[in-house]
Amino acid sequence: MRTRPQNVVTENARLVEVDTSHWFDALLEHTPLRPGPLAAPPAGSGLKPVIGDRGLPFAGLGINTVRHGPAFQLQLMHRHGPVSWWQAFGRKVVAASGPDAAREVLTNKDKAFASGWPAVIGPWFDGGLLAMNATEHLTDRRLMQAAYNEDALAGYLRRMAADADAYVARWPEGREFAAVPALRTLSGQMTTMALLGVPYETEGRKVMAAIEQCIRAETALARLRVPGTRWHRAHRARHRLLTHLAGEVPAARMRAGEDFLSVLSRLGDAFGTEGIARHMLFTLIASHDTTTTAAIAAVYFLGKHPEWQRRARAESMALASMPPGLARLRGLGTLELIVKESIRLVSPSPISMRMTAKDTDILGHFVPSGHLVSVCTAVNQLLPELWPEPHRFDPDRFAGSRGEDRANRLAWLPFGAGPHKCIGMHFGMAKVKATLDALLRRFSWSFPATYEAPWRFTSLPAPSDGLPVILRERA
Repeated sequence: MRTRPQNVVTENARLVEVDTSHWFDALLEHTPLRPGPLAAPPAGSGLKPVIGDRGLPFAGLGINTVRHGPAFQLQLMHRHGPVSWWQAFGRKVVAASGPDAAREVLTNKDKAFASGWPAVIGPWFDGGLLAMNATEHLTDRRLMQAAYNEDALAGYLRRMAADADAYVARWPEGREFAAVPALRTLSGQMTTMALLGVPYETEGRKVMAAIEQCIRAETALARLRVPGTRWHRAHRARHRLLTHLAGEVPAARMRAGEDFLSVLSRLGDAFGTEGIARHMLFTLIASHDTTTTAAIAAVYFLGKHPEWQRRARAESMALASMPPGLARLRGLGTLELIVKESIRLVSPSPISMRMTAKDTDILGHFVPSGHLVSVCTAVNQLLPELWPEPHRFDPDRFAGSRGEDRANRLAWLPFGAGPHKCIGMHFGMAKVKATLDALLRRFSWSFPATYEAPWRFTSLPAPSDGLPVILRERA
């Protein structure tokens, strides 16, 4: 485990400040920034240029982004203001940070911004809501709401909560193991019956292995379909998944299942078989990756704050006699606060990517058509003007009259905002709570007071050391 000196007061410093204690990060901090304008505003427009940093040739400041995530984006905001730009691996990216800049982009009143995700991560979300725009997005989103209503969620969560209990019971006790891969596997184990109606131990394991291949390709720099490359393997996995999912739709439509695929398939012919397969693939990727990150963050903070772990466990034990599912999870108010604060500090989706569909401006700064815009939502969740002591883990900031997340509706954005706000936010929160509820009722755990997780940001945030933990079985 990496530790910080005892005299460092800020518990989660590397989330809000660029850490230069490693020689490589110290070297990065001394590379030339090469600041300059993104583009000259049209004559007579009255608009200002966006100022930003080129950094190193080609790589730009991409390495800084990967190593420091929101801390780097905070640094960029402090240098250039809420609208800036930086170069990363040959591409110029505009950063929109703070509530005012986020509002202009995410509400998208003049339809100047389209989804930027396909240009960043590849085709894995093609045909899913995140990659759609305008009328197509609105139409499919409205149709899919039926798969996220109260009855549907109750069905998914009954299965997920039961599976979480069963699989967590197999985790090792009394010896150190890496929590990150264990939580990723657990997410897959909780997913396949609830979303596909198939057991993990048989068909489900193969499906989730293919999903992981698609996820790993999101950060591939070499994007060539050459045999043996991550990009090629992911394309093959996506093709297999779409073929498999399309083949399952007729049977799912006929059965009276509570799984997501059955519910989606019974919505009628609005999507068509191929459309259902694409929406299903997007749901599998998104619900697996983001909820795993949220669970990792919460496990970390619960281990760092035993008083909150005891509070949450007492609540879980008090409701342990209730049947697994949505009703029990909604009674876990303390756990709700803990998850909200965990994903404030470590956002599962630290940015929202958009692409300018025409020349536009953000807060009076000119942004030409065809440019990527990163809405730095995780930055908003760490700003001292929005959150008192933003580096400190304090779940009560979401409770009752304090309600710091309600002071500005663009302050807490783990699920985005505007037309593309995550349709599965309630499902995702419930899945994370089911994971933690199962852990709390069986185990206790802690981390040394000086331990600070070394978060990496190559894709979604995760500790680079795997988050080593020792579980103690409760008597």
